[in-house]
Amino acid sequence: MKLQYFEYCFADRLFYEEPSKWATMQEGYAQAEAPAPAGWRTGRKGPWYNYTHETATLPPQGWKIHVSATRETAQQVLDITADYCLQHRISFKFLTSEAAFIGRNLKYADRGGSGKFITVYPSSETQLEQVLNDLDPKLHGLGGPYILSDLRWKDGPLYLRYGGFVERLTRNDLGEPAMAIQAPDGELVVDKRDPVFYVPEWVQPPPFLRPLLQERKNGEAPADFPYDIESAVHFSNGGGIYVATEKSTGRKVILKEARPGAGLDQVGRDAVSRLKREHEFLLKLADVAEVVDCYDYFELWEHHFLVQEMVDGVTLNKRMVHRTPLIRADMSEEEIREFTEWAVDITSQLDGLVGKLHERGIAFGDLHPNNIMITEDGRVRLVDFELATYVDQEQRIGMGAPGFVPPDRRDGLAADLYALGCLKISPFVPLTMLFSLDTTRARALVQFVENRFPVPTGWGENVLALLDLGPSPWAGTEEQMARSSALIDGRDGEGPDWRLIETSMAKAVWDSATPDRQDRLFPGDVEQFHLNGLGFAYGAAGVLYAMAKSGHGRREEHEQWLLDRVRGHQGLHRVGFYDGLHGIAYAFEEIGHRDAALEVLDMTERLAGVSLPDELLTGLSGVALNQLFFATRLDDQGLRDSALKNAQQIADRLLHRPPVPVDDSGRHRRAGLLHGASGQALLFVRLFEDTRDPAYLDLAERAIQHELDCCAHFEDNDVLYVNEGWRTMPYIGTGSAGIGLALSELLRHRRTEELTVAMDRLRRAAHAEFHICPMVFYGTAGQMGFLQHIRSRYADTDRLDELIETKRDRLRLHMVGLRGEVAFPGDQLMRLSMDFGTGSAGILHALATLRDPRLPLLPFLRPFAAPGGGKEAPADTPH
Repeated sequence: MKLQYFEYCFADRLFYEEPSKWATMQEGYAQAEAPAPAGWRTGRKGPWYNYTHETATLPPQGWKIHVSATRETAQQVLDITADYCLQHRISFKFLTSEAAFIGRNLKYADRGGSGKFITVYPSSETQLEQVLNDLDPKLHGLGGPYILSDLRWKDGPLYLRYGGFVERLTRNDLGEPAMAIQAPDGELVVDKRDPVFYVPEWVQPPPFLRPLLQERKNGEAPADFPYDIESAVHFSNGGGIYVATEKSTGRKVILKEARPGAGLDQVGRDAVSRLKREHEFLLKLADVAEVVDCYDYFELWEHHFLVQEMVDGVTLNKRMVHRTPLIRADMSEEEIREFTEWAVDITSQLDGLVGKLHERGIAFGDLHPNNIMITEDGRVRLVDFELATYVDQEQRIGMGAPGFVPPDRRDGLAADLYALGCLKISPFVPLTMLFSLDTTRARALVQFVENRFPVPTGWGENVLALLDLGPSPWAGTEEQMARSSALIDGRDGEGPDWRLIETSMAKAVWDSATPDRQDRLFPGDVEQFHLNGLGFAYGAAGVLYAMAKSGHGRREEHEQWLLDRVRGHQGLHRVGFYDGLHGIAYAFEEIGHRDAALEVLDMTERLAGVSLPDELLTGLSGVALNQLFFATRLDDQGLRDSALKNAQQIADRLLHRPPVPVDDSGRHRRAGLLHGASGQALLFVRLFEDTRDPAYLDLAERAIQHELDCCAHFEDNDVLYVNEGWRTMPYIGTGSAGIGLALSELLRHRRTEELTVAMDRLRRAAHAEFHICPMVFYGTAGQMGFLQHIRSRYADTDRLDELIETKRDRLRLHMVGLRGEVAFPGDQLMRLSMDFGTGSAGILHALATLRDPRLPLLPFLRPFAAPGGGKEAPADTPH
């Protein structure tokens, strides 16, 4: 689970949205609603409200003050700080509303920004000291969470860090735009904003801060801390979870830490209040064998700690991933039967455990696979009572794990039963997050489980009764949702009509456009808010490309929107193919808008010196491939020379600084088409085809071998998956299918037994029946497209056709209704996406490759089959 996706779910029920949109929809603090005082300029920017005096002349960077607060003290802290700043004409900003405050301090929000409620900008170091000394006594006792990125002033709510006062941008090591400060030599360097205090080495702190800095440097954990912490299991804004050993007994325990004022839930409770409640419930349930034991509770360093039993086992989630047969290649029906027996046994145990809690008037409130431990002997143990409630005193909080929280308001007991119903489905097909988008999908998933697994008679009706779901008015009327269901499920016992489904998907994409917005045209992945809403992977360019190439037309007004936004972009442009200008130029060219393509391509030439990584997604591989593409299209030797120059840089690093599968810290390198050396291999193959220089094939083979070094070989079914240390990956973006796509291009020109065997093993890794997401980059559509891409290479096309058809059919498990049409959830499945990499546009494009063998799955790939099938397309076919 990518926890950063949570905060993008608050503002919109159907699509990922910028968190600041949610914050600005709520009532603001008094100073955000009041007219600007005489002599002051005010205004909103994202979740922040700025006050700047007309006579202020701020330095571009320096020591800034952050003020922390709790939800309860925030308005009081703001009143005191704002009055002081207004009186002394000191510029400042603050979070606009309580909603923005909660969003900034949520349990899974960015830890680097946690606790920062107000920022004060002193104009000098003299004023800095004066502000600290003046405000400290006024705010004493009103503070909130510790700000991890800052130096604390005394023991109050004031914190400091050195950084930028005005927005200046540079590029980080990956070539990405980043906030900047200026070094003494005039160079702009990255203004680091990690959850660790940092002072640039060339900054001389003012004398009054040096004792604090020395004290922090010398700080150590108290010698009387009763536990030796061995490792961190998890970090969040609320604190950490650690594996520790009790010094006095040698007993292994789990330590849960809670930071005051931090890790808020959506009603504003902080981590400490939830940890205290958890301690209370664990004591009350000490006699229930299935509940984890509690050993101690104490406070130290202003933080709170709960000490509990370390269960000998793993989470249900890990056990499910390890045992689930549908995600493995070529599973047997015997594996299906054994897995079904296990899943039914585990969920039957949970039935009894939930019943015990409810008999005592307690609702657990957060029932999901990561809060359930499975012991070595197959018994369940329940952990994490942070959200538990007394059913006769309280309503449920409404917070919890996606996929296990009901989409409507209901009491705690009913919410537990809903989660129990989801737990019964999840071992078989973990897609219960879809019910928050379209409740009609519950019956469809239940029917799939009953058809595919030998569950007991009556299993499905029992699950549907536990879920007790009504309609989905947020996604459409009941008539509209019925139309969507009929498209997905097929009518009158007949199979689905895929042309109708594709037409409906296309209409949903076009209908989702928001040309009145400046930041994005089509709703998509959260990356569009980090990168921009323009690019190929997550923005408008990829959608317009996919819609045109898959046969669903063009929209001139949307193309003009994209060109206008590129022209008017503020700040530094991203340069890469999937994230920046090169991909936008390619999209314009491929959909037939040559003038726009050339205009954007010219912008890339002005940014030719930007340092980029070697990968395809954002880096030099994608840039060089696009330069080579346009060199061929335009017969432009200058672009070809640029491609060759960039390729030489990549080759030099590949030969002299080759990547290692695991670095010195134990971190596994990412492999696959978008993030690994496979993108480099694809570039070298295309350069060979352009130059006929066999040295490029040598480089491609070397790059592929580095990718294969990152793979784990599973002998039982003879497959290769990319090994990321804690998981194995089969996908295009990072995974074995991405390597397979690049290797298939190399095998056009160079065949060895080793490479052919590797290709077969990579292919078999894509035989799995089910993938958690439907998308192209990391999901079912990409795996389907991969098999389609290599289909003509193999004699057993009947077997491949069967696999491709199964994957296409499994896409229906992810489909949801949207106002009478068909749509798909994006990454993490919590909201819909229409983009190329994670959403409906990319899936629509992948489906079109099944109909049209001339259409490549991704840019720079070349279809193996000519129109009508049969012979491979010649090497010089335009692509």
